[in-house]
Amino acid sequence: MNNSGGMREKPVLILGVEPRITVPVARSLHRLGVPVAVASVSPHDPTLHSQAIFRFLRLPNYEEPSSGFVTALSAFIREHGFDMLIPTTDSALSAISEHYDSLTPLLHLGCPPAPIIDRVLNKEATLAIATQCGLRIPREYVVSAQANLGDIPELAFPVVAKPRQKSSAETFKVRYFHSERELGESLKSGALDGAILQEYCVGDGVGVEVLVHQGTCIAAFQHRRLKEVPHTGGAAAMAVAESVDPQLKSMALSLLRGLDWEGVAMVEFRHDRATGTASLMEVNGRYWGTVALALMAGVDFPAYEWQIAHGKTPVVPATYDVGLQWRWSAGMLKRAHGMMRSTKSALPTPHSDGSGSRPTRDALWSASDPLPGIFEVLRTSKNLAAQDGKSVLKKLLPRRAAKRLRGQH
Repeated sequence: MNNSGGMREKPVLILGVEPRITVPVARSLHRLGVPVAVASVSPHDPTLHSQAIFRFLRLPNYEEPSSGFVTALSAFIREHGFDMLIPTTDSALSAISEHYDSLTPLLHLGCPPAPIIDRVLNKEATLAIATQCGLRIPREYVVSAQANLGDIPELAFPVVAKPRQKSSAETFKVRYFHSERELGESLKSGALDGAILQEYCVGDGVGVEVLVHQGTCIAAFQHRRLKEVPHTGGAAAMAVAESVDPQLKSMALSLLRGLDWEGVAMVEFRHDRATGTASLMEVNGRYWGTVALALMAGVDFPAYEWQIAHGKTPVVPATYDVGLQWRWSAGMLKRAHGMMRSTKSALPTPHSDGSGSRPTRDALWSASDPLPGIFEVLRTSKNLAAQDGKSVLKKLLPRRAAKRLRGQH
């Protein structure tokens, strides 16, 4: 990590660690001459090493009331004189919401006040406002501890299970169910308590990304997913830059204004190109997984956000590099690993396989700043190998011995 010597702007603190998001945002600000530090909000966050980051701090777990999270964060802010805090994960947004009143006197927060954050983090609240704005949303059912298949009306497969709170996404991963048997087993086990079951909508995952300031759209970008991780449906592992669809942009801005959102956000739709139908999937009230694609294509959202926060007027290009393809290497490793181990086929989507003639840019790799990309691939490979090792042991060891082994970790 380098230090902040030679940079005259006050430093910015990024809160939350998701390498494919945090590092591109840090690099963008670093190019502006802004020193950048990163602080974690979870003990599970990886340590980041990058030429664009002069300091990394592992904060106490924000979810533990007695951990001293806000005390440590406030001391770090005062020590380095940060004048802006940018969240890059839902957990970071949740932490800021919880301590909003303590943080606002210290520096500029790159997100709206706590009640607005909470509306975006709560999927039910977001979907209720989306309905008021006239957006199409998938039918859904909130799963209770006593739920069974007979309680769920008009159930058609496949269905999607999602966490009720976006800040719970680290502990509850999106799951897809293709049959009553699969779903029934998970309901009986209690694995879906507190989740939302949602109808599956045909189409591609399309993200419309915007920067909103005082209700005005300062910049907009659009991407379409080409490959997802897991392969049955999830986050983008490959994506392509598209021209902004005026209808999707209008729908996204209508929703964000209904939420009173200010700042950066990504509104995700499931878009069926054959019919033109678009269904709302979710809203990310912070930088999104494919933010590097926007930066590579020529839309520098972090720079624009920083400039607005410092009273400057950003110059946003009228066009960007449509057709540019993006790849998340660690995500592609996870996808390939999942495909080898899974007997389930991917859900039907009409998108391209991403094998076009355009060059594909990596989410993290940079010859001048190689460590973030190298470390993430190595960390992912190690984690996948550990998963495989546990699976082999589980098959080879007697059940009681396997339980004792798990209890030691």
